[in-house]
This record gives sequence, structure tokens and C-alpha cells, in this order.
Amino acid sequence: MLRSTIVVLLCACGFTSSAQVDSTASKRKAKFLALPGVFSSPETSLGFGVVGLTTFRFKNESDSSQTSQINIGAAYTLLDQFLLYLPYQFFWNEQRYKLYGEVGYYKYFFLFHGIGADHEGENLESFDVRFPRVRINFLKRFGDRTFVGGRYAFDNFNITRFDTTGVLQDRQIAGTAGGAISGLGPIVNYDTRDNIFQPYKGILAELSILLNDEAIGSAYNFTQTSLEVSGYIALKKPKALPANRRPIRPVLALNMLAVAAGGNAPFNALGLLGGTKRMRGYYEGYFRDKRMIEGQAEFRIPLFANNAGFLQRFGVVAFGGLGTVAPTYKSLNLQDLVHTYGGGLRFQLDRKQGINLRVEYGLSATTSGFYLSIGEAF
Repeated sequence: MLRSTIVVLLCACGFTSSAQVDSTASKRKAKFLALPGVFSSPETSLGFGVVGLTTFRFKNESDSSQTSQINIGAAYTLLDQFLLYLPYQFFWNEQRYKLYGEVGYYKYFFLFHGIGADHEGENLESFDVRFPRVRINFLKRFGDRTFVGGRYAFDNFNITRFDTTGVLQDRQIAGTAGGAISGLGPIVNYDTRDNIFQPYKGILAELSILLNDEAIGSAYNFTQTSLEVSGYIALKKPKALPANRRPIRPVLALNMLAVAAGGNAPFNALGLLGGTKRMRGYYEGYFRDKRMIEGQAEFRIPLFANNAGFLQRFGVVAFGGLGTVAPTYKSLNLQDLVHTYGGGLRFQLDRKQGINLRVEYGLSATTSGFYLSIGEAF
């Protein structure tokens, strides 16, 4: 998304507030976290934005049930770019059902380097685009840890400008005519994490297949299959803390994502390497093709675990990633692997649930990025 090189925070840490949503003896409350900021980058000029998070439980849910959440991100730049996105995740009926996804609107421009792994930015071009986005995932639990359901994904690309010296303006690449991408298909995930915000153990595995077809409003007929697996390993026993605080532990977090696109997949729906959560250091789509695979590891280390006060909220992370793209899985080549690395700070905004402010910097061989968000990358 936004690739910032300079960030000045308007607020040194998130502010929290609460509102009563239940009159039971548990006194459960909705919690709100927000962080405004100012950013700047070569692509955006000066920009202003806010990221926020609210967590809550539905009425009649027990105190031990998983909290639901709604994120919000909004940004405006002096180049008249605008982004509004609301990821959400709802749990109810004692976590027998969950609904998650995103609603958003983007008026932005993206960078295109071509398709495939054989480039290092020499064909860089930009294009302006406006599009609404809808992501809906509805799943029902079967057994203790397995969820099965359906996924719907919708983007409606309106490309308003091409680089006059680039290849996209010739409209020979699928997707350059714009139009809707509308896909529907099954999804399965397996979740053994001990906490959705700051897991110390367990795995989250998700497999989905999206069938994009004219019958459901898509301008392109293609399939997209994705498999993502994240795992968490605690590296030390937790320090004992009051019951209303999540224990503090160093953790090794691992993540892998593989994407396969088939049929007449448009260039903006291929496997896109990079982003604000994976292969940080490359912006999303720096490399793209019908097959993409990437993996990353992250060490999350508390800085002052033995301190009983404010300093106990701080932590550091170090991460690295490897990935590549290709037209087929058989043509994936280790020589085409690219890497990213970086580090950053964590500040615990909510001690009970383990919700962190994420501030980090990622680098690659050719690009870099500064990231500011509420919640871990994975």
C-alpha cells in the first residue's frame, strides 16, 4: 500500500477509550485504539492518515469467547490520493461461526515493473486507479479447530491513467481494460493459535479457491488458489503477570504464502509479491506472475520483560523473507529468489489482549518501506 520513507507521528502512542456494551456483571466493554500520523514518500508527497481498531463481544457471548474486531485505515495525500479500508473479523455463538474480510475504497496509483521474475525495475511505470473492494469470508466450525465456508471477493478497477511510455497503455496485457473481478469459492482454515492478536503458540492454515466468472459479475474468467500457513513458537517461559495482562514472551513467528492463478487472470489478480505484511521491503506487486511463493520469519522480543511499569509495553522485532514468482510451478527457480529484511518496534496498546502498535522498516535489493499499523503482520 503506502510506501513511506519519512513518518512523523502526531501521537507518540495510541489512545484508548471504552464504551459500555453490556450490563452484565462481567462489565465487558468495547475498546477503541487509534493512531493519527503524517507520512511522506516519493509516490505520495505529504500525506495524512489514521489507523484504528475496536474490539468487542456480541451480546450473550461469554467472557472466554474470542473478541471481534473492526480495523480502520484512512489516508489522504497532497497528490489527491485517497484510501479507506475497514478489515473486520466477527465471532459469535461461542466461536462456532466467524465472518471476516474487508470493505474499502482506493483512489491511488500503483507501480508496474512487468510480469515475471526477470527484472530489477528497469521497466518501471505507473498507473492511476480507482476501485471499491469487498472481501467476505463466512465459516462454520467443525470440531474444535477446523472452519469450513465460502469466500467472495470483488474489485472493480477503473484505470484512469497509464504511463505514456509504458507497456500497459497498449492494452495487450489482461486486465488493462479495467472492469470487475468477482470471485466465489470454498475456504477452509485450521486454527490452533492461543491468541489472534499476539500468538505464542499454534498454527493458522488457510486454503481457498476463487472461481471468477461472468455469471457472478466478473469481466474475466479465471481461478485463483491460495494457501497460507503461519506458525508460532514461544522461546521462553512467560513472566508471571496480573490476570488482566497477557504474558510477555519472545516468539519465533513463521509464515508462508503460495498463490496460483489460472485462466485469463488479469495482471492485478496474479500472485503479487511484497506488501505491508509479507516480504516487507518490496511494495505489493513489485514482482507478479501466475505462480508466487514467499516465506518469512520474524523474531519478536520484549525489551523490558522484567520491568513492572510502562517500559514493559515495548518490544523489538527482526524479520527476513524469501520469495519468487514464475508462470508455472515447474518453472520456479531458486536463482530467481529475492530477499527482504528489516526490523522495528512494538508498543503494547492493550495489555490484556496483546494488541500491539507495529512500527518497522523493511529493505530489499532495490526498494524499501516504512510500515505503521495496529496488529502484527501475521
